[in-house]
Parts: sequence; structure tokens; C-alpha cells
Amino acid sequence: MSIFELKKIEAIVGKQHFYELVIDGHSQYEEFTNTVKSNPQYYSEFKTILAYMTFVSDLKMLPKTKFRDITPSKDWVKEYEFKSDHLRAYTFHVEKTGKVVALWGFKNTQNEDIKKFRSIKKRYLDTI
Repeated sequence: MSIFELKKIEAIVGKQHFYELVIDGHSQYEEFTNTVKSNPQYYSEFKTILAYMTFVSDLKMLPKTKFRDITPSKDWVKEYEFKSDHLRAYTFHVEKTGKVVALWGFKNTQNEDIKKFRSIKKRYLDTI
């Protein structure tokens, strides 16, 4: 069984809190940051997604081309996808906590990433 920890993402400041989901001491957020830092285009898009998250944390609307609800029907926990040209961030909303960023990925692996994201979300929710 995995050990989960929520760590506040300090780069996102607003009314709603955003947390990264640390799994077994492994920070996917930090690893993804290091991966995209080596590519100026991806790093710029990464910072743009953080800006989108800040916008949403202030309870403002974004178009579906930047932020969309991907919750399957009949699921009680809302799922969201933040999008740039090449990058994706997958989050879910936990009452009394805020948005949990469970996975970062690339557009070209979107379908596999969504399956992985839902698996991570289910495993996390099973522990709380």
C-alpha cells in the first residue's frame, strides 16, 4: 500500500489551496519541474499552467481550452485537467482540502495519463 502525503504548492496563491500528491516520498511535481526546465518551451508552458491554477484558486473561470472538468459520470469526486499546448496537469477536488495535483504529463500521452491519474486518485481516496 502506498503512503500519500499532501504538500501545499507554494507557487499557487489564492482562496482555494492546491496540493501536490507525494507518493511514497516521491514528488512527481518536483520531478516534472526538473524534466521541463531543460526545455524552454515546456518550462514556459509549465509556468503558464501554474498561472492557470492560480487563476482558478481565485475562483475565476477559464475557457475549456485551458481548464476542463473530466469527471466521469456518476463519480462523486470532481476531476480536472489543466492544459497548455504540450503539457497537462490532472487534479481532483477534495472537500475541506482543496485541489490535489496528482499527475503531470504531456499531450501525446494524455490517454494513458488519465488512466494512471484515475488509478492514483482511487488509491489515495481509499486511504482517507
